[in-house]
Amino acid sequence: MNTTIMKHRRFILVFALVFGMAALWQACKTETTPELNYVQGATDANVFNPNAELPVPINFVLDTTFGHEKSHSNVNWKARYYDFSDTWLTGRFGEFHFTPDFPVMPNKLGGLHCPPAKGVQLKNLNFNEKYPATQFWANGPNTQSPPCYFRFNSTDLTKNYLKAYVLVSTNSTSEPGRDGYIQCGQNYVGTQWMDSTRQVVDPTSDTCWLISRNDTWKRQGNGFSVVCDLSFNRYLKNEAGKNDGDPIVKPITVYVTYNGQLYTPGTGGALGTLRCGFSASFKFKRSDFMDKANTKLYLKNPTTAEKINADAAYLTNKTYGTWSGSVGDDIWVQANMVFSKKQ
Repeated sequence: MNTTIMKHRRFILVFALVFGMAALWQACKTETTPELNYVQGATDANVFNPNAELPVPINFVLDTTFGHEKSHSNVNWKARYYDFSDTWLTGRFGEFHFTPDFPVMPNKLGGLHCPPAKGVQLKNLNFNEKYPATQFWANGPNTQSPPCYFRFNSTDLTKNYLKAYVLVSTNSTSEPGRDGYIQCGQNYVGTQWMDSTRQVVDPTSDTCWLISRNDTWKRQGNGFSVVCDLSFNRYLKNEAGKNDGDPIVKPITVYVTYNGQLYTPGTGGALGTLRCGFSASFKFKRSDFMDKANTKLYLKNPTTAEKINADAAYLTNKTYGTWSGSVGDDIWVQANMVFSKKQ
């Protein structure tokens, strides 16, 4: 009787061991199976997690008494390579800034579209001696000191103000094969050239604006969302109802998060310096701002050899810039900004 029970128990133990090993093998097999699909497009959940962000301190106000520390800030983008898998191309813009909604003397704007002082070497990868707009910002009094042109009020969102831009020609991927004016990196952002050497950028097409709409700021979890007008690229005159050079402007939703603050005594002012950080994230489709049929590069001043192609592009293209299929349609942008105030 006892022998029969013992054999029965051994059978159960062996069966359980075999079943457990089989289950473990199946689990490992399932975990190592490659997932061939990926989530298309950005959603609120994967761009902005409203429950993971830091809450803004009560009654916090970022006003013109703060300065924008541009040297500690950045504007980055990413897009899928050929729009497959999660293989990302990345880059950043070297020149960006906020602009004021109140009168400011031109020499107080921190070097707005101005070259640096003679002898100062502040050049980006696409610098051209003949065209100042291809240089980084000059040293200006407001580059890292007040007044700040971005304003945020945690208790009264109607007082928030956001108007900023990047120069698209300062796009840098840190890869020489993509970053030169004649390389594909500039096609991603629709840079337009004034000459056949692709060295002189058309200044009217070089500025990409992000401007918040009044009364559209909303709380979302610990963060915020706001509707902005994104101005990117331009129409050619053969687009119905558009004039040559009209900017392409469409609304997008931008997610803004507060990233905390740091007080450092003994620096800056008599009582130290207060710093805080904000991030803004959004995505847009290049096809909303650029004609996908624009496979011919339009040059305003082509060489004789390029004239036929440029003329054909002028007659058929609806927008400026050349469509590049080597980068995905969706572009994700994240701006990380640091502001400071002397105490």
